[in-house]
Amino acid sequence: MDWSKTKTILIWAFLFLDLFLGYQVYASRSEQWLDAEAVQGSKWDIELYLRQQRISLMADVPQETPEMKYVNVENYGFHILALQELQGLHITVENDRSAITAKLNRPVPIDKKIEREDLLRLLGDQLLYVDQYRADPYLASQQSIRYWQLHGKYPIFNAPLDIFLRDNLVTGYSQTYFHIRSQGSGRQVISAYTGLRSLVEKEVIKPGEKIESVTLGYFGYHYDADIQVLAPVWRVIHDGKIDYINGFTGALELPLDARKVVQ
Repeated sequence: MDWSKTKTILIWAFLFLDLFLGYQVYASRSEQWLDAEAVQGSKWDIELYLRQQRISLMADVPQETPEMKYVNVENYGFHILALQELQGLHITVENDRSAITAKLNRPVPIDKKIEREDLLRLLGDQLLYVDQYRADPYLASQQSIRYWQLHGKYPIFNAPLDIFLRDNLVTGYSQTYFHIRSQGSGRQVISAYTGLRSLVEKEVIKPGEKIESVTLGYFGYHYDADIQVLAPVWRVIHDGKIDYINGFTGALELPLDARKVVQ
């Protein structure tokens, strides 16, 4: 065997491999830079466009455009045996066990300044799946605090948890919970700025309105079926109304319930 010739071939092979890997890294970083520049350009364009339309942008608009998936969830979220372990509650099961309403036999006193996440921990043994919910920074009132079930770090806008309050007492709650069963293939979502522009162009957001919140999460229609499909969406709250933009198609998702924010 000609070791000198073999050595030369191996050196050239490794050299081409290094060049190929280097190009892959460069291409990946260039794509990221282009995406970042595109988002930044969209930001400037939409802010100018909103000013021209006399629309006030009061919210911090997320810059992220992550890869997300369609998600299949099971409607039967609450198992009877698990509910029976909860103490000190009167529970009503709704929507084929995907939702419950609970009234505390003895209301729990709370401090006015209690953090929302601490409130969940305070109710720990009277609440299922407590670690899978996060407070909505926008939807709260003196009568209730809204939380959403999470998938990863994103809220599921079909799965609310409302804690009911009266005179610094927790009196009960209503809760929806889904079991995640499967996911589709991943795709990059459109930017929040693209979604906002779509809502303005469709005249869903009208001149003179205020955009109060823009949040990435999941949303889907409720059908009479065991499995429900949730799509990535941008939720936009404007003048107290809620609209959802499909994170893949940019189409307006029209919820089946009223569009007014529940207070």
